[in-house]
Amino acid sequence: MVIKMIKYSTVSLLLISSATLLSSQSVQADMKDIISANSQIGAQFVTTDVDYTEISQEGIKADTEKSFVPGFGISLSVMKNLVFGNDYIAFQFSQLSGNTDYTGGINTPLVLSATPSNFGSVVQSDGAELIDFSGRIGKGFELNNSIMLTPYFEIGHHNWKRQINTTLPVFTAINSNSSISKEDYNNYYFGFGAMGQITPINKLVITANAMIGSIFSPTMSSTGTPLVFGAIGPSTVSNNYNLGTSIIYKFGLSFDYAFYQNFHVNAGAEYSGFDYGKSSMTSTIPSSYEPFSQTNYTTVKAGFGYSF
Repeated sequence: MVIKMIKYSTVSLLLISSATLLSSQSVQADMKDIISANSQIGAQFVTTDVDYTEISQEGIKADTEKSFVPGFGISLSVMKNLVFGNDYIAFQFSQLSGNTDYTGGINTPLVLSATPSNFGSVVQSDGAELIDFSGRIGKGFELNNSIMLTPYFEIGHHNWKRQINTTLPVFTAINSNSSISKEDYNNYYFGFGAMGQITPINKLVITANAMIGSIFSPTMSSTGTPLVFGAIGPSTVSNNYNLGTSIIYKFGLSFDYAFYQNFHVNAGAEYSGFDYGKSSMTSTIPSSYEPFSQTNYTTVKAGFGYSF
């Protein structure tokens, strides 16, 4: 009996020691999974649901652009003990190209002071190209063995090349090309945000992200024949507009899974929003302005990465 008790005690001690060792290794692996997810180079398929609305100075909805625009993205992120520990640096670039569904309206007779009040009378497909790049710098804080919080500062640039097309006879009679107007929107932005990350099981990392900041230096340059504001200008019209600034916000949710050694698969969704303020009237003839607008993007990404 004494021998059996000694055997049982020995086995129990070995089991407890093994469990403690495995638990310790599991804890280390958990935090390493988050750091691995934050230290990789990747490529993604990207699609963005564009939701853009222009509102005239009279408070009337002038036109909208809505639809999914597909493209690709590349990313690079690093989390290393460089200065403060768990230092975080990330860069992202994406380029999307496709078409959006335009809904707008024009007034008749066509006069320069008219306001497009018959929204919905013009429905067509427009070309769209979206180019974004951004950089982040931050520091990760280990809240426990499997949760990390990383506050960061982000700065970036957004470009939307908008091509307003039409097949209306009155426009094609003036301009033989189907492209009536090209508008190039640009803005920079900065913001402060945080990533909350948890690894519920080995090799899986779930990330919640939120950021708020401000856009700055927003501009729009246009060329071609204006379609809105109740006027048709000459096909050589070219204007530059300085737009008003606004806050910008983003929030999203994503996951990353290391399916084989350093190879990762990841996917996520992000919602962002900002406004462009109304510009001043131009000094050109005909005179025009860029109205207040609201922009909301819902972006979905899925791709692969390699950690280092």
